[in-house]
Amino acid sequence: MKLKYNSEIISGAVFLVAAAVLWLLIPSQINTMETSAINAQTVPKIVIGGMGLFSLGLLLQGIFTLPKKEVVLTRAGLISDCFRKELKSVVYAIILLAYLAALTWMGFLISTVLLTIAILLFYGARKWYYYAIPLAMVGVVYFVFKMLLRVSLP
Repeated sequence: MKLKYNSEIISGAVFLVAAAVLWLLIPSQINTMETSAINAQTVPKIVIGGMGLFSLGLLLQGIFTLPKKEVVLTRAGLISDCFRKELKSVVYAIILLAYLAALTWMGFLISTVLLTIAILLFYGARKWYYYAIPLAMVGVVYFVFKMLLRVSLP
């Protein structure tokens, strides 16, 4: 099966829509009583505005660039090393999304410990101190933020 696509158009359109949605969400997510030009919404608007401008540039580049990439999907391509590397990236992203979901349900300490263990298992770490050092750092970060700085963690 052959697919022709232009990655600049796809990524430019996706991130332009994401920037527009985030731009519209800023007033409801960052409440401010200030009436000055520079307030709590300024930096997020600059960042998301930049994201929107660069996404628009990428979209226009994809529209006006003539050669499109052609992808041929075969059984041999699905078992290649390049495909396996991409699949590892997708699995890693799924682990991070699971951490994000677990963070709201289990809190910082338990979900971060589980994330640390999952990542180390994913990369095949076998030595005990590969686990001990990051887990101790999770405890240190929790202690510093929760006990010393009195910052509420999820």
